[in-house]
Amino acid sequence: MDSIAYYNKNAQEFFDRTIHADLQDVYQKFLSCVPKGGRILDAGCGVGRDSKFFLSQGYEVVPFDGSIEMVRLTSNLLGKQALHMLFQDMNFFNEFDAVWANASLLHVPYENLREVIESFHASLLPSGILYASFKYGTSMRQVEDRIFFDMDEASIEPYLQGLFHPLEIWKNADTRSKVAPSPDKSWLNFIARRI
Repeated sequence: MDSIAYYNKNAQEFFDRTIHADLQDVYQKFLSCVPKGGRILDAGCGVGRDSKFFLSQGYEVVPFDGSIEMVRLTSNLLGKQALHMLFQDMNFFNEFDAVWANASLLHVPYENLREVIESFHASLLPSGILYASFKYGTSMRQVEDRIFFDMDEASIEPYLQGLFHPLEIWKNADTRSKVAPSPDKSWLNFIARRI
């Protein structure tokens, strides 16, 4: 089962469903912790919606995704090339003020997540910021051709220990997409500072 294959196959439908999702509240929380004009790594950039917003606000953004079709959509949207890369291929060191991992780590198996978060830690400047979101829960789930690794407030903490200090962890309803909102489902969000 390969979630990337799902995104390659359903890229345009996913674009149409998520491009207008309203994340203004989350953007404001995140950017309040990032230096003005700072450098952001958009890790698992999807359709490029968030990168486009950050660029419009004067930030420097490096977007990447594991799906070649998502990379194509993002590159077209931004007018600049996104990187085609998997989380395990990251090789950045002290380069970014912040990492934005919106609804992307939720496909990383629990046994690989700590390693990915260590790579984010390495990519950040001292006191850099990490934002990430997961579907809310504590189990692995398969939905159609995708596998989700859910998180709650308690289960995320061991992955951050010794690497990041949580500034805020919160839960909110899944109403991001106006096309297909899921108010009965929730997201776990966190903003954390590099130790």
